[in-house]
Amino acid sequence: MTGGFVGLLPAAGRGSRLAPLRYPKELLPISYEPVGGDGTGVRARAVAEYALASIAGADAERVLLVVAPWKMDVLNYFGDGSHVGLDIGYLYQEDARGLPYALELAYPWTRGDHVVFAMPDTITTPGDALARLRDRYLETRADLALAVFPTAEPERLGPVLLDGERVVQVLDKPEQPPVANTWGAAIWSDTFADLLHQGLAELPEGGSEPAIGHYFDLAVRRGLKVIGVPFPEGSFEDAGTRVGILRCLDAQQTPSPAALPDTSAADPASRI
Repeated sequence: MTGGFVGLLPAAGRGSRLAPLRYPKELLPISYEPVGGDGTGVRARAVAEYALASIAGADAERVLLVVAPWKMDVLNYFGDGSHVGLDIGYLYQEDARGLPYALELAYPWTRGDHVVFAMPDTITTPGDALARLRDRYLETRADLALAVFPTAEPERLGPVLLDGERVVQVLDKPEQPPVANTWGAAIWSDTFADLLHQGLAELPEGGSEPAIGHYFDLAVRRGLKVIGVPFPEGSFEDAGTRVGILRCLDAQQTPSPAALPDTSAADPASRI
């Protein structure tokens, strides 16, 4: 492949983990930053802006943002992307069919390009993780590269078994995780995009919602070159839950958000 890099940000989920919240979780204001020359202005920074900044750091030439009928606020907020310094286009997903199907919408629009995939409701550190992932992806000529971060909750995420940088297995929410990490972003070529496209086409209608981690693992089992780049000094925070929102907020004030205590026993709604 000789194409450029295209960002892919899926924002078409229903946000059921934050029910009864009806506001797009991607637009939750996680931090505030100064604006204006005199330093007296301030603006909220939505959580999805962190993922977009990471994608921009990986030299993506444009970003495709997947939206749904109930997420038009996301389109209205980001517009053409000029206020966040990116060229943004939109893909429309009419039905909530799960993350793999949202990514599949980009299939005809990214042929010949490398896809830089991040989640709009997560914050990862270091800030240059996707840029470093891009470098290793190119250097190793991988079909799929996963950014791997430490986590205290691998049982609800996607742990990755590694042999050096070679991915041995990708799990999805295992009851007994063998490692305390998770993938948090990815870069892939047409080879993986073809595998995902064909795999989804083979699924029976009305079946259970597939997990993208299944297709990452399938790529390993099918012999694709899959690498994982670990960031042991980094962190992965998920703003898709009430507790995760609190951790993301705290992460803007503490140097090591991965070490924050588990506050799930408290009533997180009282602090939002």
